[in-house]
Amino acid sequence: MRREKTISPVGAERVSAGAYGSLIAASTLIGVGGQPIGTIIGIVVLTNLVYYATHVFAYSIGPGDGAVGWKNVSHHLRVSAPMLSAAFLPVVVVVIGTAFGLSTVTATQIGVIVATLVLCGVAVTGARLRGIRGWPLVFVATGTAVLAAALILAKYSLH
Repeated sequence: MRREKTISPVGAERVSAGAYGSLIAASTLIGVGGQPIGTIIGIVVLTNLVYYATHVFAYSIGPGDGAVGWKNVSHHLRVSAPMLSAAFLPVVVVVIGTAFGLSTVTATQIGVIVATLVLCGVAVTGARLRGIRGWPLVFVATGTAVLAAALILAKYSLH
């Protein structure tokens, strides 16, 4: 007999934040190809920080469990942290790529692919935590990749 798995509200918020952070990193990397590596790092990190702060602010003043003040804010600072950590790997890949002689345009394109893979990994992890297995899990991964590709193509069309 298969046991139903559930994910806590905090776990769900962390998964959501990781997905959001991956999308922010990918969309930011799209717009900075060709810039110096320091500028790329600064823009990606600062953009994710701004979205993180905005996310924490919005969740801290929005409906919740009734907690107010620093306890509520610190809770959202913690559970929203994956918004920041989701950008680490794509940025590191861009830095390593340029260190090995890739142009920043090529390195950022690879970084976008890595951010998309991180997004798919976050989505699959979230689905698994909800007990999803087999073909439905494959559909989650595929659907996430297709959605990310559509968003990335839309962003590329703007640049």
